[in-house]
Amino acid sequence: MAKETASATFEPRPSAGATVIARDTHCEGQLTGKRPVRLEGSLKGGVTIEAALEVAEGALVEGDVQASSVCVAGRVHGNVSAAGMVELLATASVRGDIATAALHVQAGAHLEGNVQMRAHAPEK
Repeated sequence: MAKETASATFEPRPSAGATVIARDTHCEGQLTGKRPVRLEGSLKGGVTIEAALEVAEGALVEGDVQASSVCVAGRVHGNVSAAGMVELLATASVRGDIATAALHVQAGAHLEGNVQMRAHAPEK
């Protein structure tokens, strides 16, 4: 009997109710919420959401990030904290520390900071 195993790779997918900050859109301030966010533009300020955050290729966050999971293809200049997975794609650049339960880094990604691995958050 074959045993099925779960992949630890975070795969961002568009979801109903997700907030998209479009390319060529520039925001300043603190972004908070409970729904997934896909950032394609730039944000000067922090992000605190209770869902997945995707920083698309070409996007920039200048501030600390806290989310349930984080996938970076663009740039983050600040600390990154996630209860679940942090994934740095090949085009990612992070200048800051990462605190997470799981980390996946593709070849080519740039990380300038420290990584703290912590236990998975308890399931509710």
